[in-house]
Amino acid sequence: MKNALLICLIICSTFDAEAQKNKIIELENIKGQAIGGINTAPAEIIEKAISNAKLNALSEAGIHEQINTYQNLYKSETSEAYEEIFMSDVFTNISGVVQSVKVKDTLAQFEAKNFALKITVLTDAKVIKYDKKEDRTFDAWVEGLNSYYTSPSSITFTVKPTMDCYARIFLIAREQESYQLYPNQYEKSQLLQAYSMQNFPTVTYIDYEVSTKLKEEPHRIIIVLLKEPIPFTGKVAYKPILDWIFSISPEKRIVKSFGTTIVKN
Repeated sequence: MKNALLICLIICSTFDAEAQKNKIIELENIKGQAIGGINTAPAEIIEKAISNAKLNALSEAGIHEQINTYQNLYKSETSEAYEEIFMSDVFTNISGVVQSVKVKDTLAQFEAKNFALKITVLTDAKVIKYDKKEDRTFDAWVEGLNSYYTSPSSITFTVKPTMDCYARIFLIAREQESYQLYPNQYEKSQLLQAYSMQNFPTVTYIDYEVSTKLKEEPHRIIIVLLKEPIPFTGKVAYKPILDWIFSISPEKRIVKSFGTTIVKN
């Protein structure tokens, strides 16, 4: 990536004032349980118990639909899991999300009969319940992105939205090397006109360049279109981007995600 795109970002909470426009439900003493075999690490069992506590918090908050989607969302907080989420339609299916969870107590019980470890966590949770569902009239066409690029290459593409909107575009190469492509210090945020083709990059003197030192390396381009100019101010990585997206009401956003592979020349 060229120096033009090495942009320093202020790291702060991604759940900003936008989330406050939706309903925030604070829940106390939500339990989650998980059982692991003798070869399962206790930390892994605790993680599963916390995930189950999140599901219980959503149920307690009155969010019952699409439970399979939530199970996929909360099953593991790894890069691979986030990659799977961005490949799915999870953004249009859910009606709320767990904003935060605080573990208050952890109880571990060994069951000698089946050589299993059962862990119960007691948590407090905050749930965002969206006030509106997705706006099906808000969409966009994205053209010009390829499945493969040779290293190095410059990425160019076009976006044609159905409504006036603003774009936030990210390139995820790996957790330690990801970028906010747009806006940046050379390209300021501007309103994209409805049914008009917008070229990216928007100026001719910079490139969105991708490269790799490996034989081949997967990348993901995430395009978030917004009805309002909501800024992204977090660390550019899967988890902060996901948190920021979920902090925004579904009727104000659409997410387009594209996987590509960079091949060493």
